[in-house]
Amino acid sequence: MGPEWYDKSILILGCGNVLIGDDGFGPAVAQHLQGNFTIPPDVCVFDAGTSVREILFDTILSDKKPSKIVVVDAMDCARKPGELFCLDIDALPKIKLDDFSMHQIPTSNLLRELRDLCGIEVIVMACQVSYTPDGVEPGLSTPVEGAVKYAAEILALEHFK
Repeated sequence: MGPEWYDKSILILGCGNVLIGDDGFGPAVAQHLQGNFTIPPDVCVFDAGTSVREILFDTILSDKKPSKIVVVDAMDCARKPGELFCLDIDALPKIKLDDFSMHQIPTSNLLRELRDLCGIEVIVMACQVSYTPDGVEPGLSTPVEGAVKYAAEILALEHFK
C-alpha cells in the first residue's frame, strides 16, 4: 500500500509553512478545496506543508505516477500582493538546493525531472506574498487570504472534471 495519492491521476500539493505568514497560502488552498468541494476519486488534494521534496522524491520512485502534479505555493516575484500566476519551471534557476528555500520554488530540478523523465504534466500556481515575517507569525495577509478562495475555484474548474 502506497501513499494516499498512489492511484490518483492528478495530485494537487499545497506547499508552505503555516507558521510563516503568507507562506501558508498553499496549505490554505488545499484545506479550502478539501472543505468546500467534492474532490473526484482520481484527484488527491494534499497539504504538503514543507514536505514537498519528500513527496516528489516518492513520486519519482513510485511504480504508479500521476499524469499531472499541481504545486500551489506562495512566492515573492515582485507582483501585486495576492496576485495569482503560473510559473514556467524552465525559467527557474537550474541549481541544486540542499534544502527548502522559502518563496523560491522548492525542488525546481525535481519538477523538471518529473516532467522530462517521468512524463508528468507539472503546473506551478503561485500567489504573490504581501510580506514575509522574520520569525513565527501564523496567518495570511488580507490580499493573500483573499486569493485562497479564488485559487481553489480555479483549481476545481480546471482539474475536478
